[in-house]
Amino acid sequence: MADLNPKKVMVIDNDSDTLDSLERNLRERGVQPVIVRRGAQAVKRVKDEKPGAVVMELSLPDQDGRAVIKEIKDDWDAKKVPILVLSNYPNRLDYATREKVEAVFGKPTAFEDLYGELQRAIEKAQKS
Repeated sequence: MADLNPKKVMVIDNDSDTLDSLERNLRERGVQPVIVRRGAQAVKRVKDEKPGAVVMELSLPDQDGRAVIKEIKDDWDAKKVPILVLSNYPNRLDYATREKVEAVFGKPTAFEDLYGELQRAIEKAQKS
């Protein structure tokens, strides 16, 4: 997979309030949000868009978020993309899945906290 774009972040969630808030806050910081509302297309979209990172909910309408994380991290081309979980149900992550993500946040969370971790994850991925 070609280099990741640190100015592009994929948001996988189906909650309109979360999407609106993240989209607005990311744009204010010069980051292009890529919105995905379902897990089924996540890996293909990650490979197509090459985002610097993914912020995702675990509770998706069509697929368990843990399965989406596993699918991304098991894909040769997509696995370099760091994942941050922002979820109403952060305690649903088992140990094995928790090891595959950079950070876990419960909703609601302060955007600045999430953004700080997001920047660290993107910088770490660029060095690897």
